[in-house]
Amino acid sequence: MIGLNEVDARHYRDRDGKPWKGELTACENDARDLASLAENLGFEIRGPLLTQAATSTEVLNQGRAVAQELAAGDIFLLTYSGHGGQVQNTNPDDDPEEDKLDETWCLYDRQLLDDELFGLFSEFAPGVRIVVLSDSCHSGTVTRAAPDDPVDEFAKPKQLPIDVAVATEQENAALYEGLQKAVPSKRLASVKATVVLISGCQDDQFSRDGRVNGAFTGALLKAWEDPPARRSLKRLCEATTAGIPAQYQQTPNYFVYAFDTGPALVI
Repeated sequence: MIGLNEVDARHYRDRDGKPWKGELTACENDARDLASLAENLGFEIRGPLLTQAATSTEVLNQGRAVAQELAAGDIFLLTYSGHGGQVQNTNPDDDPEEDKLDETWCLYDRQLLDDELFGLFSEFAPGVRIVVLSDSCHSGTVTRAAPDDPVDEFAKPKQLPIDVAVATEQENAALYEGLQKAVPSKRLASVKATVVLISGCQDDQFSRDGRVNGAFTGALLKAWEDPPARRSLKRLCEATTAGIPAQYQQTPNYFVYAFDTGPALVI
């Protein structure tokens, strides 16, 4: 369980070089509350990793440790609440990304690429079920602007601003290019586990922060209280969507990245 209410301004800067902390309100609560829910379901909890503890090294190291422990039929629940971003894909011929951009989670020290996540997932044994809940903005970060006026003072879009995204990537171009080259597409295609992702919004929308929980996480926690919503991950996503206020214009997205289904995970 990962939740960041801010990031390290030594890495994230705008086009004028001004530090950007990306302050949010509810992301640490999201991680704590999802950890509590998971623990009640019998999961062994790692973390939660909150703000300064949520570094790329810590997230990947803990994920690799879990990958070594789990076997077919086990479930790995990975949750993230924080800003989402994108970086230019510098290996377009070796990567299926249609928009030539890699989606990211904005961890404390740097952005974690979606390629890195799937590189991590390739280390899990066949038959492991991976469920990812991502309360953040992702696709379209570079091509669309966040709304000028949030629905209320707490409902900020959880998106890396365009000027910060571009400036941070340019300042750290060698770092992100190296990270992409370190995860070739053949490794991404070697994921043998089932991966189900429920993300906070559609590509042309924004996930929003909140007073206590993010809009997506708060609605998911509420949906879980209804037994019919717990019958499958798809139903849980649908019930979560129904619980997000219409004025937020935020519709969670549901993806299945593999189709090795079985009794341990009803998708």
